[in-house]
Amino acid sequence: MLAVLFVLGGFVPLIDADFAPRVLTVEDGVLTGRFPDSLLLSLPPCNYSGQSVDLEYLNANTNENKILSNIFTINCTNGVYTAGSATLSRNIGYQVTNLTNGTEYKLRYKIGTTNSSYILATTRTVSDYNVIDEGLPARSGAMVVITVILSLAMFFLLICLILSTVMSTS
Repeated sequence: MLAVLFVLGGFVPLIDADFAPRVLTVEDGVLTGRFPDSLLLSLPPCNYSGQSVDLEYLNANTNENKILSNIFTINCTNGVYTAGSATLSRNIGYQVTNLTNGTEYKLRYKIGTTNSSYILATTRTVSDYNVIDEGLPARSGAMVVITVILSLAMFFLLICLILSTVMSTS
């Protein structure tokens, strides 16, 4: 009986959800929806037009829960998002900013009493630019010898050119 309750309990979040957001991909016309410090989420359906949207997300590493209230209002005309909301990225998605590098988040939209399903998304892991070694590698002895030989050869060629010019005019 307990196992049946656990299985049914796993479906409760899916039953509660009215729509499923997702992180945008190449198929949506963007290069990527994952950045080191932000995520690009799909917009809620147009049937919620005119309503204000909240976003709830949980940092999976620290269990810190944040709610962003009134992040944008859904403006749709004939099933297409219209311009006018500065927080939307070209009206194809909402960019959640100020996230942590390489961290997993659990996100969902809230529109009035309606909740979307949770999605798991991870920000990209990138190296800190301060730890990149920008110094040039040491030069080998052979490179120094070749450079000296070529420099001396060029010097002697210039001297010979000058001497031949002076001798030919006299």
